[in-house]
Order: sequence, then C-alpha cells, then structure tokens
Amino acid sequence: MPNRKTALRGLAVALAGVLTLAACGGDGGGDDDGTVTLRFTWWGTEGRADRYQEAVDLFEEQNPGITVQTSFAEFNDYWTQRSTDGTSGELPDVMQMDLSRLLEYGNGGLLYDLGEFEGGVLDTSGIEEELLASGRANEQLVAVPTGTNTFALFYNPDLIEELGVELPDWDYDWDDYREFMRTTSEAGAGMDPQVYGGNDYTMVWWLFMIHLVQQGVEPFAENGEMNFSEDDMREFITEADPLREPENLTFPTARTEQLLPKSGFTSAETPVEFNWDNMLSQASQDAGSDNLQLMPPPSGPDGEKHLFLKPTMQLAVGANSAHPEESAMLIDFLVNSPEAGEIIGTELGIPAAQERLDSLQVEPGSPDERVVEYEQRVRDEGYVTESAPFHPEGFGAAEQEYVQVLGNEFGYGDMSVDDFVERWFSEAQNLLITY
Repeated sequence: MPNRKTALRGLAVALAGVLTLAACGGDGGGDDDGTVTLRFTWWGTEGRADRYQEAVDLFEEQNPGITVQTSFAEFNDYWTQRSTDGTSGELPDVMQMDLSRLLEYGNGGLLYDLGEFEGGVLDTSGIEEELLASGRANEQLVAVPTGTNTFALFYNPDLIEELGVELPDWDYDWDDYREFMRTTSEAGAGMDPQVYGGNDYTMVWWLFMIHLVQQGVEPFAENGEMNFSEDDMREFITEADPLREPENLTFPTARTEQLLPKSGFTSAETPVEFNWDNMLSQASQDAGSDNLQLMPPPSGPDGEKHLFLKPTMQLAVGANSAHPEESAMLIDFLVNSPEAGEIIGTELGIPAAQERLDSLQVEPGSPDERVVEYEQRVRDEGYVTESAPFHPEGFGAAEQEYVQVLGNEFGYGDMSVDDFVERWFSEAQNLLITY
C-alpha cells in the first residue's frame, strides 16, 4: 500500500523554510509607507483573472491602506510554483487552494489557522458546516470554500443539430453515451475540420471517481488507503476500447495539443466535453458561443447518477504571511461581499456563503444562469445523493499522474491498458499518504 516517505520528506523541508522565515519576521510587504501589500495568486484563465482583478480593485477602493499584487497561472504550473514557494517559505499571502492539495499543505503546517479571525474580520457563519469543514486540517480552519460545483457534460446544441445526431436524454447510461460518440464521429467524419464524438472519457480522473461511486465504492478510506483495485481501473478503461479502434472515434491527443489553449469542444471539433459546471462561462467565452448547455454525466448500473457537490475551490493564507489579518479580510470580501459576488458570478462555483447566494443575480440566458439552474435541477430531481469522495494527501499528485503523465502517453497509443494501470499503481505507492 502507499507509504508516507516521499511526501513527508518534501513537507519537512518546506516546513523548515516556513519556520526559518517566521523567525526572521517575514516579508514586510511595503509597511514602511504605512500601507500593507498582499500577494494574491490563483490558477485559471484570463476570464477568471478579469473577474478577480475587478473584485480586487473594489476591495482596494474600500480598504485604502491595503494594496493587492495579483498573479495567476495554468493549473499544473500553479502547483509547481506553490511547491517551490512552500519549500522556500514564501507562499503568497492569499492563494487559491484545491481540496486535492489541502491536506498536503495543511498537514505540513504551511497554511495559517484562519480560525483566529472567525467572528472578527472573517465571517464564516453563512457557510454550511459540512462545506466549511472541507477546509480543515490538523483541527484548524486553513481554507475557506468559495462555492460548490458538480460534474456535468457540456454540449453544443448548434453543432449537434448541424451533425444531424440526437443527444440522449438526462437519464442516459454509459452505453448510450458510447453510442452517441460513435454516431457523432460517423456523422462528422466528412466535415472539415473533422468532428469527433468526444475525448477519451476514461482518461478523465473525475469520471473514474464517479464510476467508482456508481459501483458503490468509496474511492479512498480516511486513512488514505485505496478502496479500489487494479481490476477496477482496468475495467473502467477497457470499456471504451471500441472507441479507440482505427476509426479514431475519440478526439486525437495530437489534435488536442495543436488547439491549445482551446479544447476540441471550444473549437467546435467535438460537440461535448465533461467538466465542472462552473467552467461553463469560460467555455462559452473560448467557444464564442452563447448557446452551450449542461446535462449530467451518464447513470450508473442501477440507473442512478450518484452525483455529489464538492467545494469548487478554497482560499487560504500562507503560514509565512506577515499580514494574516489583512489576508483574512480579503478572503472575507471575496467570499461574502454581494458586490464581489456580482462581479465574480459563478466563476468560483455557486456561492458558499448564504449572503452571497441570496444576493446572486445572474443575467437571463447567461452561462451563469445555466449553472445555477443546472445545480438546482440536479438537486431537485434527486441526482445529488453522495458526499464528495475523501481527498487523501497526495490526491492531486495521483490525479496529475493519471491525466497528464500517463494519460498523454496512453492517448498517443504508446502504452497498453495493462501498462497504464500497472504504472499508475506503482507510482501511487509514493504519491498517496496513508496513516
């Protein structure tokens, strides 16, 4: 089973850096002129950056003694930078945090205990306790959730109509989805550029997680051990083998790389894409379309969706911050302020704080409105029945290994299913932490 050696070694080095910096008093952040300078960073696209920056500008206007320096990066680059920051004890004052990385940073002592400011500059009273608890590590509140999201299938009705194919209804299953991919690829074979049924969905980590939940398997125990086997992963990947035949029914990996930063979906070369629902606004912007829609993933063998809501993302403060109180003020503003909510919309998920949720106003017909309606419908129709899978330490690294490292190689046809499974489980021994 997985062991603790590799991750703990890295965290020990990082924690030593934090303690050394703290002993030196940290970065003064521009206090000589009486102002406080905060560093705030996140992962995401230009669209998210525009929304964040507008909200930050408003925060600075309302708090003239605080200046916020902002930056952002693509998801994988973001975590590479945070790893370097953690090792040197120079994490940003405020940073976007993901549940998949929370325990890695929280248990390593790299995040500030925000519980110190609850009831003061940080109001968490409007956040459901179960959702707020997702930001706890070492019995401390080290991150505050921005909102909730759930998984969805994005689809392009205009392209589907052009292809002359029929989208399944909401109660479709995985066989229905694979048949949709097959007929779509056949219909799009003569188009220029060629249109494919979709990406290889088995290389989407979160669809594997959903698959396990639909099989009645909780992916990880709270001690970090895996509750699934090599056979479980092998079965999931091989079920899509017919879509990898020479007809190339799935979207080719090489073409995916050619289209970056767009995807096959936002380039209208495939009519569907699985994603988190809050990403619809960015997808619509990338595609230049006002008519992208959402529906749930396929049902499991019992005919149920087994969907779950999870924290979209979280905001945390580096333990090395010289200005933790002002950092907490910024988090409070981004999470609770109706004015910030009007700017951010559903980009960070359906708002976690009740005040933001109550004041949420979305433009009729906008992607934000569709996200709100989608989450409300999957709740009302009983599709959301599960809790989000537990994220052990190393979850994010295990996901990256699955999608980026092995997934790309597999997509080029350079390894078999057996090799993929064996290599992932071998790497998981070092990536996942058990207690």
